[in-house]
Amino acid sequence: MKGRILKIKTGYNPNSSSIGVDMIAFFTIGAGMTVLFNLIATIIDGMQVKQRARPGEPGQGTTQGTTEAKPA
Repeated sequence: MKGRILKIKTGYNPNSSSIGVDMIAFFTIGAGMTVLFNLIATIIDGMQVKQRARPGEPGQGTTQGTTEAKPA
């Protein structure tokens, strides 16, 4: 006669070290933070590229001065 698995208990085991459970959470959170950081950095970079691609927009000053004289 074979035994059956009646219940599987996952998570914290008070009779042993819980570092195994914590390590899974640390790796998962670390991977999520990496993806989130890269996503936010990509969005910000994309917004800056759009702003640089629009030349001559009002309110956007240029760093180069002009030497042309204005007509009187």
